[in-house]
Amino acid sequence: MSTIINSRSPYYFKVSNASLNSATVQIYIWTGLYSARVVGDLKYTLSKQEVGDTNYVVFEVSELVRDFLETEYGNYSTDTIWTDIDTTIYDSAGAIVQVGGQDTVTTPFLVLDGYGYFEENSNPRTSTDPTASSYTPQVLQSNLNVYFNSGQDIKIPVFAEAQSYVELDADAGADVNWEDVDEFWDTYDGSWGAGTTPIQIVDSGNSDQKIQYIILTDTENLQTGDTVTFVSPAPTATPTQTTVINLISVAEAKYTPLNIIFYNKYGALQNMWFFKKSTNSINVTSENYKSNILDLDNSGGVPSYVINKHQEKIFMVNSRESISVSTDFISEEYNEVIRQLLNSEQVWVDDGTNVLPINLKSKSFELKKGVNDRFVNYTISFDYAFDKINNIL
Repeated sequence: MSTIINSRSPYYFKVSNASLNSATVQIYIWTGLYSARVVGDLKYTLSKQEVGDTNYVVFEVSELVRDFLETEYGNYSTDTIWTDIDTTIYDSAGAIVQVGGQDTVTTPFLVLDGYGYFEENSNPRTSTDPTASSYTPQVLQSNLNVYFNSGQDIKIPVFAEAQSYVELDADAGADVNWEDVDEFWDTYDGSWGAGTTPIQIVDSGNSDQKIQYIILTDTENLQTGDTVTFVSPAPTATPTQTTVINLISVAEAKYTPLNIIFYNKYGALQNMWFFKKSTNSINVTSENYKSNILDLDNSGGVPSYVINKHQEKIFMVNSRESISVSTDFISEEYNEVIRQLLNSEQVWVDDGTNVLPINLKSKSFELKKGVNDRFVNYTISFDYAFDKINNIL
């Protein structure tokens, strides 16, 4: 089981020894199998000297390793990476202090683009052991209820190291195709299994397969009350984790549902359907100047001008469009999903034709409670993250 670095929060790496005067760390970063590390993967070398006689030094490594994550929408993205921190300790005479009979000690990490909250303290979810006080869960999302658009794919992010056994409990399970895939944007192919066939999530050891996605297609055959159950390591062994995802079917007749996709706090892609009213707006920007429209060279006549010419001329015209989306009535647990959506640095909208980048426009938000608001629903505004007129050079 890997030790996790959630790179959007600080990760403090402490080196301590009774003889420590200074320490040097070499940070290796690479992708693929852990065993594939080579000399060229060395990215940083850092040295620190103790303050006073503390016999320890502390390095913050998240900011450094996050530079090598490429959290985008597309198969060129890099959502997880390996990091080794090789530590060498020196005493006051400059001699190497051996630890366990070695000059250099290697500490391995798996880096995700996740984060923790203030109240979760430092270095959150470093362990994948569910008996630990802070661990990375088998299902990489906070909500146990999934509202799905009937007929559209359901996608659930999972952590491969949990080695979960997954089962769909549905009356129409035989008519649903599903599979675990390495990429969120993978689509159905003929080799996928039937919903009646359980899935075993396999950890290949490759960094680009540490986050996988359970994708169910033909979801028009699913109904509210169907469930997807994750058991680790398998139902035949003593389970260490069990997570049940409840499926809630929504068939919207009036509005066109929009699918919002974002990176959640676990560093995985997650989607949320907004089933109700959506509106679009446009904001135009331009520069302007006063133009001289006098015709002075008119064959000796009196200077004049044509009234259909622009005295006030504009240039550098462009526009930025915005979109406002609304949920149906949802359970109060979606407050956490909304919180993670608002805190995401990468968000997209899938309108059924294109997947387009958007940025949060709403900067202040009231999280609703059923006891106060009776019904929980949300309207969120986004700006499209590009100018309408193509000006890419």
